Amino acid sequence: MNFPPPPMASSYVHPNMAPLGPYTSDPRFSTSAASAAASITASRTTSSFSSAGAEASSSSLSPPPDYVAQPFTRVNNRTYFRDPDNPYPLPCDLAEIHRQSLRTMTMMQVFGAPSCAPRLPSKRPKRVLELACGSGLWSSACHDYFVRHGEKDASFTGLDITSFAPDLRKRGVNWQFVRHDLRKSSLPFPSEHFDFVFIKDASLCQSATAQQVDLLSEPLRVLSRGGILELWDSDYVFRALLPNPSPPPKLAEKDHDQAHTTATYTISSATPFAAAQNKYLLDYNSWVEKAFEKHKLTAMPCATIGLSFTAEADAFSNVGVRRIAIPLGGEVRWENTARQQKKLTPDQLALRQTALVTIIQMIEGMEPILREASGKTQNEWDKWWASMTTDLLQKNGLANGECLEVGAWWGQKK
Repeated sequence: MNFPPPPMASSYVHPNMAPLGPYTSDPRFSTSAASAAASITASRTTSSFSSAGAEASSSSLSPPPDYVAQPFTRVNNRTYFRDPDNPYPLPCDLAEIHRQSLRTMTMMQVFGAPSCAPRLPSKRPKRVLELACGSGLWSSACHDYFVRHGEKDASFTGLDITSFAPDLRKRGVNWQFVRHDLRKSSLPFPSEHFDFVFIKDASLCQSATAQQVDLLSEPLRVLSRGGILELWDSDYVFRALLPNPSPPPKLAEKDHDQAHTTATYTISSATPFAAAQNKYLLDYNSWVEKAFEKHKLTAMPCATIGLSFTAEADAFSNVGVRRIAIPLGGEVRWENTARQQKKLTPDQLALRQTALVTIIQMIEGMEPILREASGKTQNEWDKWWASMTTDLLQKNGLANGECLEVGAWWGQKK
């Protein structure tokens, strides 16, 4: 599998990357660090998002802003939500849509499918809800996955605060989009309406306090008895995986094989980690923790999600979790000394390179809050950014085991 820099706006049709196939091979991706660096540099100067209301203006004589009619503002040629009560720190533009699409495909690659929950022959999903659906890529991939397994009748509903998804009906998906702010207290659906509720990367849509209180209550309410609730997310603080971690006990053979195929590491609460060694990720970690604390966000949502499933244990007949560490960029030093360790394949290297590119682009997207937290001037930030990208993409600055930690949690409702 070769992972590409995000396409430019002129080539954008839908971030579906079709065909997804078995999530193991796609010729449109590139492992070149130089091309990745060029793509990231280009995105800093050419990123744009044209949408009604995207341009916002302000004046001391103007009436109070209407955040519904004009939800966006422009900062450093990127588009962000302008509502000061909305804590979401990432942009809402084309470059970010493509970054999220790459992250989604990366997670589907390491998990081996668009869903980790065991498929239940007696409870095939007929109604599927994707919360914080973004471009609708996951719904499209899940539809194709269901069809390949003989499940052709499922309908899909995508929900988000604004519409980024195309009309998936044009490619054969029984699809509808619902506009809704997840910060509101209830979802606009009747109870027990869906057979499968999926949530990916939604931890930044709510404050840390709201997540602790309400993360699963509404998704569970709209989920039918016997239905599946599944969440995917990743942490925003980076750690270094210590040498030769043992897989969790009782790891399923298929999960062990998938980790071996992708050169990733299945982790548990006992997996040994150390603080990141790379000085630029250490800088970022300190700034993002400070910024997220100010905006009441959680920098390590994987822990929060696990606690939420534990708190709702009585609502589920069974639960499961898969946590994966993806080393960033290239081969880790201690992998070179591991017994019978083979060289990474081009596909495995491409996966690690893509995970790294999505992180660099995420740091770029968070520039406004990170620069505020760091106290850097624009010139100081630009110098730090240039040094960081050179170190991470060209100097193998992540050879100590720094990794992207992702997770999937699921449960069947009683």
